[in-house]
Amino acid sequence: MNRPPNFSVLPVVIAAGGLGTRVSAWSPYLPKELRPVCGRPGLAHIVDEAAAIGSGHAVVVHHPYYTPLTDWTRQVLAPGALARYRMLTNQLPGRPSASDLLQVDFIAQHGRYADVTSVLNGAEHLRTGDLYVIFADNVDPTHTALSALATAASPDTPAVLAAPFDATAAGHHGVIVCAGREPVQRLVQLIEKPDREHALRLEAEHGTARLRLLQGRMRATPGLLRHLATTSRKTNSEPKLSLSLASYAQAHRVDVVTSTQPMTDLGS
Repeated sequence: MNRPPNFSVLPVVIAAGGLGTRVSAWSPYLPKELRPVCGRPGLAHIVDEAAAIGSGHAVVVHHPYYTPLTDWTRQVLAPGALARYRMLTNQLPGRPSASDLLQVDFIAQHGRYADVTSVLNGAEHLRTGDLYVIFADNVDPTHTALSALATAASPDTPAVLAAPFDATAAGHHGVIVCAGREPVQRLVQLIEKPDREHALRLEAEHGTARLRLLQGRMRATPGLLRHLATTSRKTNSEPKLSLSLASYAQAHRVDVVTSTQPMTDLGS
């Protein structure tokens, strides 16, 4: 696989620590990450996306409530699992996939209920300060979103994936105010899920070229992870990853990579 010089293959944290409260009618029975997308569990697409960049190691950080389901999930996402299923059902063997080379671990989230906690738990398990993060409730069935981030991101700079601005959708995302021009801009400010009126004011003030919607992909560095840990300890409420990222960007560069690939939100 030919890659540009700044492409780095890192381990991946798959943040799946939520309880699916936005889809609570069925989340007591099944994690939202297993909700089907294009005929497969969303988490299967996420694992394939991590494998697509050539990463050899990923960790799924899940809520302890779903621990009884992890043995089955680990089995069906293990290397060669699809081939074993085909054999049991007397189907012709398929081609090996990139995910057959990916080691996927499952750990229960420990600490306060928050995305920050999932990321820090995953980094602790992987024992590295450089990693990619995929939020498991944002699924890309084409498995290309993380590759877009990995290709454009600088090895020494935190980066986030973002979508073009849409005032209608802004209430479900963090809105990023950017500086610079594509393909890689710089995060200046981040507003967490503004209502439509606020989103329209942001559009009038900054213009759509400087606004982006935060997507569920990130490149983390040791400095950013230390900042997340510090800000998490300082707050008594649930720490917000997007707001911690915004505070880090006040003193450090955070890159913004734009992707037009649509995502499926499993929490909607």
